[in-house]
Amino acid sequence: MESINDIARNNIKRYRKLRKMTQKELAEALDVTHSSVSAWEIGKNSIDMSRLNQICQVLNVGLAEILADGGDAQQLQKDEENRKILETINQRPEVKRLMLTTFDSRNDDIVVAIKLLEALKKR
Repeated sequence: MESINDIARNNIKRYRKLRKMTQKELAEALDVTHSSVSAWEIGKNSIDMSRLNQICQVLNVGLAEILADGGDAQQLQKDEENRKILETINQRPEVKRLMLTTFDSRNDDIVVAIKLLEALKKR
């Protein structure tokens, strides 16, 4: 069984890569050196709680997710896609309205609506 430090360091690396961030970019966002981030990710140095909270903020992920065991890369990718979808829905009222409108719609009607939107997008 992995230690909590191993779980955290592996998840930090996974979420950093999902965000398409380099170690250097994460280091700059945290105002630390690149070698500090590298040392955390390989387990050479441990991370204190205040720094862990900063990392969570920069990576836009909850502490529970960083400390969760068993998050594989595919699941993390799906979680990231879902987070982006929810963010778009929350930022764009018209997208939220479209989503709410489709909840009670038949699948055939949704397919037609998608084709219409795609055709309009091409104009």
